Amino acid sequence: MRTTVTLDAALVGELLKHSRARTKTAAVTEAVREQVRRIKLEKLSGLRGKIEFQSDPLTAGERADLAREDFLGELSEVDPDAE
Repeated sequence: MRTTVTLDAALVGELLKHSRARTKTAAVTEAVREQVRRIKLEKLSGLRGKIEFQSDPLTAGERADLAREDFLGELSEVDPDAE
């Protein structure tokens, strides 16, 4: 989206200096994304202790992942010429 905004030149210069961005547009976009991320994290942290978390499904999923890794590892160890 194209828009026109007035920004403090020194502030944008500092942003460019401290970011990985090569252009002003990229630096401002990165800064906006970071601000949105921080707002979401703040809202998420406000839920701490207010929702019930069940770890059993996660544990079962982790076990299934490990079993699949073991199975695939065994398949890769099979010698295709051994018949």
